[in-house]
Amino acid sequence: MNYKAFGRTGIKVSELIFGTWYLPNNTAEGKRIVNKEESIKIIQKAYDLGINFFDTADVYRGVYERDTSSINFENIGLAERIVGEALRGYDRESFIISTKVMGRTGPLQNDMGVNRKHINNAIKKSLERLQMHYIDFYILHAPDNITGVEEAARSMNRLIDQGLIYHYGLSNFSSHELMKFINLDYLESPKFIQDKYNLIEREQEERNIKVAEENSLASMIYSPLAQGILAGRYFSKDTDNARANYEKFFKGNDLLNKNIKALEEFRNLSLNKGVSMAQLSLAWLINKGKFIFPIIGATKIDQLEDNVKATEIKITKEEMETIEKIFKK
Repeated sequence: MNYKAFGRTGIKVSELIFGTWYLPNNTAEGKRIVNKEESIKIIQKAYDLGINFFDTADVYRGVYERDTSSINFENIGLAERIVGEALRGYDRESFIISTKVMGRTGPLQNDMGVNRKHINNAIKKSLERLQMHYIDFYILHAPDNITGVEEAARSMNRLIDQGLIYHYGLSNFSSHELMKFINLDYLESPKFIQDKYNLIEREQEERNIKVAEENSLASMIYSPLAQGILAGRYFSKDTDNARANYEKFFKGNDLLNKNIKALEEFRNLSLNKGVSMAQLSLAWLINKGKFIFPIIGATKIDQLEDNVKATEIKITKEEMETIEKIFKK
């Protein structure tokens, strides 16, 4: 595993981040249930493989079967609890934790948002679930379209002053909103972003990713494999356990059909290079910018081991250009 500074923070982190949005799970009584024991094993395996950065959120349940007719708060924070249990007993200074605040965590009026009341309540509960005294990187999960930029930034600064967090960042904000935070000279500004970015979905390339690079902010990248599409997952006939089959969140996602020819060409390129599609996709991201860090998920050990090998792949400038041309056709 390679390590590099997380933007201007100077904190050394692994080139890959392990994400807990989706964890190993089983089907019980027609529902997907997180397999806690397997989840702990895979988090600890990631640590053993050299990953020292783990990403979670207060609203992550480890598996998503979204039912819009009701909101179940029973498993709110489950991913945080599992991360806390998995890393309990390890040297706290040997790993990095990021978690998030904004989404609804309860039925009360202020059980969501980036207002100070919710943030102060949310940070306490996240620390309890994680069984930790501080969070390295705290993330505003999205704007709430009510709380002002200065107010949200002041709340983050207060947490920094209290020693509860080291740095804060923004996820799913527009580049215009990001610049507002960066330009608050009298307050400590965000030091990183977290946004969707991959070979197929490159909308942020000239937006948030560009703004981050120009301001030496780190970029945490979610969905680096486009929900498995860039890993060649859907080329296989065995797609019974594919998320698109049972999670409403993925219904209507036509990324595969729209990019099938490019994916076939990309698969051939990866085969010729002697690497997997997932490895080449992740290696492209790592080499795309100075401070770009893909967030990988895994439900199996061999899947995790395969992805980690992406950090060993060397890509030339010509290969980078060839890869990008494939998905611009």
